[in-house]
Amino acid sequence: MTNHPVTSVTVARAARLLGLPLIAVLLAGCGALGGGGDTTAASAPVRATSEASAPPAADAQPSQEPPTQDPSAAPGGSGQSSGGSGGSGQARTVAPGGTLADGDTVSAELTRAGQKDTFTLDLGGAREFYVADMRCDGGIKIQVIAEIDGRPEGLDNLSLCGGNWVFKLSKAGGHRLEITGDTNVIGPYSFRLATVKVRSFPVKLGLKIGEGSPAGAGRLAAGGEVHRFEFDADGASAIKVLGGAGSCLAIEMELVDAAETSVATARQPIPLCGYELPIALSNGDGRYALVIRSAAAKTGPYSFQLVRSD
Repeated sequence: MTNHPVTSVTVARAARLLGLPLIAVLLAGCGALGGGGDTTAASAPVRATSEASAPPAADAQPSQEPPTQDPSAAPGGSGQSSGGSGGSGQARTVAPGGTLADGDTVSAELTRAGQKDTFTLDLGGAREFYVADMRCDGGIKIQVIAEIDGRPEGLDNLSLCGGNWVFKLSKAGGHRLEITGDTNVIGPYSFRLATVKVRSFPVKLGLKIGEGSPAGAGRLAAGGEVHRFEFDADGASAIKVLGGAGSCLAIEMELVDAAETSVATARQPIPLCGYELPIALSNGDGRYALVIRSAAAKTGPYSFQLVRSD
């Protein structure tokens, strides 16, 4: 898909792995995310950079993960409703014309040429969200419209037929999702919505991180969670992430400067499992953050140890 620059929204910047072809792993979603999976080793160190100092990437690109169903995001009821969960914490399957909230799913169909399905967004104050587990047979598009001016936030008419998107809202007021088909295209479609939820944990080099240690870490408990482990370099010129385990192909890591606060979109992701080579702290002796996320807004446990490597 050809990308075009936008000024108001960042929609899932592509995973860039610093020209390391052997690390270019397709981070497939894992469905029910349990412990341990196939590991993928890389063969060269990665340097931490900040999005603020790196060359700008394309403003929209789907992740390369094939869509999979996440049981943790299954609707709470068996029937469709005309509205979303409304912040109640109970995900529901929402029909066209309803309101989508965090965790809600959609399974609907375009049955006539020119049909437009509309969903009101109720993000509970969040400004970034994933549209994940996207499925359709081809030719069906999604866009986010700002109610304040009736214009798209960022790129319009993005494909809904596979992968995942991250949307970042920049306009005030309400927003809606619109689903349309190409000329004369009809057919079923489905997707899941998950707001971005960042949790930060101050840690020190040498700490073993696992479920509940530190409190709240070690598991992406809800779709869209991003865990950020901030630490001082303490004179180290490089680090290693040892024993990465958990939902190996669905959960990824990325090292960024601690000043980087926009962490929902991956720029230099590495699979959490199977990568134990040195990662250079290229900005010198300062503060960094190791970001743990799922590009497909999946859930699951993880563990690792952050150590010096110099």
